[in-house]
Amino acid sequence: MGELVVYSLKVNKERLELAKKFLFREGEQLQDSLRDFIDVAADCEQCLELHEEDASIGELQSAFTTLLARCKDSWHLNSILQESVMQIAKLSKVPLDFITNVLLEAQRVKPAARRM
Repeated sequence: MGELVVYSLKVNKERLELAKKFLFREGEQLQDSLRDFIDVAADCEQCLELHEEDASIGELQSAFTTLLARCKDSWHLNSILQESVMQIAKLSKVPLDFITNVLLEAQRVKPAARRM
């Protein structure tokens, strides 16, 4: 698996516990989910770097195949979140078309850069 590095994030302790509890409810572990996300993001960046370096199509395709495999490992996270949002909308008696519109708008709008 290569050399591992400990990476720390500052998050609200209560929010962290809620996230852990939610993912556990869905049969997932927070750390595994975050690792999957990081792996996909890293593979995306490798593919983009290969393209910028004018790598051969074979190299790009090989890197993209790795990316697809990683996506397959983490794709369920999108499904879990979307299904949960829709279930919560039903529980909240919020019209599903309203939620769908909000989610579609969120996909179109990029958040402003955040200050560190």
